[in-house]
Amino acid sequence: MSLLDDLKNQAEVLRKRQLSGSTLQDHYFREIHERLKVIYGQLLELTNSLNTIRPEVIRYYYIEPSTVLEDLRQGDYAVSARRKSIDYVDFFEEVLLRARCTGSTSLRLEKNSEALVSRMRELLWSNSLKFDLREQRTDRGYVHAGAFTIEPEVPVSILIRGVADKGHIVIVTRNLEKLGEVTYTYEIDEVDTPLIEELTKLLLGKTNQFRSMGKHQQPVRSAGRIRPEPEPGPDLELEPPVVGAPVDDEPDRKGLLGSLKSLLRRKPG
Repeated sequence: MSLLDDLKNQAEVLRKRQLSGSTLQDHYFREIHERLKVIYGQLLELTNSLNTIRPEVIRYYYIEPSTVLEDLRQGDYAVSARRKSIDYVDFFEEVLLRARCTGSTSLRLEKNSEALVSRMRELLWSNSLKFDLREQRTDRGYVHAGAFTIEPEVPVSILIRGVADKGHIVIVTRNLEKLGEVTYTYEIDEVDTPLIEELTKLLLGKTNQFRSMGKHQQPVRSAGRIRPEPEPGPDLELEPPVVGAPVDDEPDRKGLLGSLKSLLRRKPG
């Protein structure tokens, strides 16, 4: 075989691989769209129910081991979606659920060096916390201390988005139980109603199995405690959450989403 024939064959093999990969990615893209479309409808019903029922969910957020934003109440639920238009057809790419945890008492703390002031400011910025900073400077203009006033408000979000080139759906929780982001990866068919049920329990501070669902997650013990420890260990025994109703350990045949809709229907207009 000549060199030209060899190069031609290699190019043909590569084109077939690229075409196969493109077809598979398009298949995943459409599967993700169908899943996210269903999830969007479920979360839209959920947020409408929660904003009507207003269950009491109390959160505590540690800024540092000895400093905590206390007694924040979670509410103001909303859901939105980002879509991609192809040939005048909209396809779901991601779904975003948002909430806010708010309280009545601001948190005040002081840092006595430029490095500590900078580190605290970056921590607050990165987690979208509102704060006021009054810096103390030397005669030469250098920061040597700072007093922070942190507002009792923490934004919470759950982002569900597709990764078409890998055939995955990822769920990214932000400030859900503690400050920061946590990313979970799932196969497309793993993101179903039982998973959304467990995610809803996590959102409401109820005992759940969310973290152990899906083959990409490491098996971990369910965390139902609303008030976290500053640095919880992976095997820490956790207490029941403080919510408006007691946690029911018996399985609910209707599921939590169905129960919320039933409560909403019974609630006087």
